[in-house]
Amino acid sequence: MEIPSPELPSQFLREITDGFSDERKVGEGAFGIVYKGMFKDGTEIAVEKLRETSSFHDNQFKNEVGSLMQVNHKNIAKLIGYCYEIQKKVVEHNGKYILTETVEKLLCYEYISNGSLDKHIYGESSVLDWHTRFNIIKGICEGLHFLHKGSERPIIHLDIKPGNILLDDNMVPKIADFGLSRLLGE
Repeated sequence: MEIPSPELPSQFLREITDGFSDERKVGEGAFGIVYKGMFKDGTEIAVEKLRETSSFHDNQFKNEVGSLMQVNHKNIAKLIGYCYEIQKKVVEHNGKYILTETVEKLLCYEYISNGSLDKHIYGESSVLDWHTRFNIIKGICEGLHFLHKGSERPIIHLDIKPGNILLDDNMVPKIADFGLSRLLGE
């Protein structure tokens, strides 16, 4: 997969997710809905479409993009692109139609096929053996250590929970959802 620029147009992301169709929906979080996208070469990605009404403000969006673009670790979900586009939209207000500006905000991550950790530790499908559980815990710790000590500027996640840990095909954990993270200076 080769992305010419990390900034991707919303129309392109709409196309690779079949118009953000329900069939492509793979998850939902506090800030938006995640869809599975497919590049022409067959590479799968996860596209998080942030809600217009979400409390995920411009500063939080820029924080997540800035934080993740500089991070490269096997236990951290890789941000591969984003979209921040101002669009004009006609909306009804008090019985009149007005032209307003909205901001389309999307985040594009590597697609991580096994979903979140909470689906594997709660309920009837919790069949992880001790060795797998230990490796997941160890991977999460290594990812957190890298965020705190291994990057140029420490990043504090602030929302570590099973729903924000994704598992790949080999059950390798990847820390995701950096919306509440903070970059710390010296």
